[in-house]
Amino acid sequence: MYDKTETRIFGKIVIILVFILVSLTCFSTSASALENDDVLVNGSGMYLTTGDSWSFYQGYELVFKGLSSSLGVDKVWIELLLNGESVDDTIIREGEYFEYTRNSKEIFNITVDTIYSGSDGGLVTFKPVYQYLDPTLPEPDMTQDPGSIGNSNESVNNSNSPNGDVTENTDGFGAALFFLCMSAAAIFKVRQKR
Repeated sequence: MYDKTETRIFGKIVIILVFILVSLTCFSTSASALENDDVLVNGSGMYLTTGDSWSFYQGYELVFKGLSSSLGVDKVWIELLLNGESVDDTIIREGEYFEYTRNSKEIFNITVDTIYSGSDGGLVTFKPVYQYLDPTLPEPDMTQDPGSIGNSNESVNNSNSPNGDVTENTDGFGAALFFLCMSAAAIFKVRQKR
């Protein structure tokens, strides 16, 4: 049978292996984030009421033009502008997505999550929302959040998070935090046994 020394050594080996696995996860997440440096808006959510707009990076703007309901199916009319000029528009239902490409490169991929209709107009939530770098335009000013630039609706959710919290790109942070917590717990456990 094993004695206490062998059990402790085995326990330390297991802890070290867990730390290595967590570290690799942390670094691979950060590396994948670096590979996708052309992602400007990464799966966030937003909402608009009828007639309002949402500003994006590089001069793009999404306008909620109107709402129609036929046979119990709500549809929204959205228009994409670039520097105030219309580049595309579509009418889509809940669960469908709008994709805009320019020079064979995807720039937007926006899904209609939920449509709410009322007597005085409607409200539509979009989630997930992706914007990719348009290489034909100047580099974007990443110091401002999408939606906060020139929005025609002050009640629009001006964050990258659907729940209203301001979020930043922190890929790998969760894994790093987990690694630090596990390290602290292991050190505490080893000191407690002494």
